Amino acid sequence: MRILFSSTPAFGHLLPMLPLSAAARRAGHELALLSHPSMASSAAGMPLLPAGPDLPETLEDIARRTSIDAMRDLAAGPVEFFVESRLGLGAQDALAAATAFSPDLVVADQVDYLGPLAAAALGVPWAAHGAALPLDPRLAVALDQAAAARFAEYGVTPTAPVAYVDPWPDSLLPDACVLPAERITVRPEPHSDDSSTWSRPRFAGREDRPLVLVTLGTIADDPGVLATILDSLASLDVNVVAAPHTATDLGDRRIDPTRLHLAGFVPMSRLLEGVDVVVSSAGAGTVLSALSAARPMVLLPMGLDKPVNAARAAAAGAAVVVDAAHQIGDAVAQVLADRTVADGAAAVAQEITGMNSADDTLGHLLKRLG
Repeated sequence: MRILFSSTPAFGHLLPMLPLSAAARRAGHELALLSHPSMASSAAGMPLLPAGPDLPETLEDIARRTSIDAMRDLAAGPVEFFVESRLGLGAQDALAAATAFSPDLVVADQVDYLGPLAAAALGVPWAAHGAALPLDPRLAVALDQAAAARFAEYGVTPTAPVAYVDPWPDSLLPDACVLPAERITVRPEPHSDDSSTWSRPRFAGREDRPLVLVTLGTIADDPGVLATILDSLASLDVNVVAAPHTATDLGDRRIDPTRLHLAGFVPMSRLLEGVDVVVSSAGAGTVLSALSAARPMVLLPMGLDKPVNAARAAAAGAAVVVDAAHQIGDAVAQVLADRTVADGAAAVAQEITGMNSADDTLGHLLKRLG
């Protein structure tokens, strides 16, 4: 079978799909990835079929056409970002590339519309793959309506997905959430890369101290927030790894290498090794990765869907949520002193182990094709 994976060009959307693509490869299927060329290095061996703009091109297009701040306007921003710009700039390339590849199945990230456009045009089934929590019903309707209008420009009528592949455990799902299709769970896995040579820093003479991972993700870029977080942790007797950051992220600021390591981009599976607490901006991929490894979290939500992710993790007892960067240190001290949050994270991790493996998910998905 020929399976086309289609993703918005962002690590948080693509990486959660890679376990399923790896399962498909193990099963002998032929794969390709439909996305921007900037995702080629993370395509896990899938040939990349270029289509659609990258993040800077998308934001530039939205700014040129509208006065909307796509990263902050949670009503109009997603429609402009995921539908108007992505389809407006990428539909023709996507249709041409998909036609040449001739897939039997398309698997698209939940807010990618190039894959569903190609599937509908070619008359092949497609499945939606979750990354973030299920969309707010009003937003889902707005996205689908805008997409249908764009599809019509190419003489294409949207088709319903055959399944919704979901990496979120039941305990973190919002009450009465609306899904685009019948749900198939898939066990979330921290991103791994066999080519990575990174190893955990030794912190010589301080090996017995707790290890705190600070990661603001690959989208949030606020050196001031990072600096404040590191300042708040300086009063604690802990070791800190900050990723994906390098020394240039802190400008002229001096760091103490005996207590702080700036890791750059490292696969999450490696970063989580030996970590006692994860500090993050509550991106979906980081939250799921930390929970799958039973790591308690301190979360400072920084826009988009992150407040919802943080609230659900806190409701499950697996995280402490703060409102400001200077509160991080006190929250980490709380988590280290009281095992309540660690126990909550361990309970969610146990739930995650009971979810479908990627191989089982693939089997369930293919059965839906009839």
